[in-house]
Amino acid sequence: MAAIANENIEKARALLAEGRNKQASRALTDAAVACRDEDTAREIKAIAEEGITGAGFLGKSQWKEVLRLAALRGAK
Repeated sequence: MAAIANENIEKARALLAEGRNKQASRALTDAAVACRDEDTAREIKAIAEEGITGAGFLGKSQWKEVLRLAALRGAK
């Protein structure tokens, strides 16, 4: 599970750098679902917070879901 989470985190970073926010939030959602580690959850949260700042009104809900899942996994 950790490998899947880490793979999706890297994928989300690359997509976010390319400006593909919707795909990045999906990859990060997959990472958050596979995550079982608090440190990884904090990393997911940090990336999601970065993504939500550049999101439009409608796109923010996708990032909020990532933040919710990261919080469930122990991100503080």
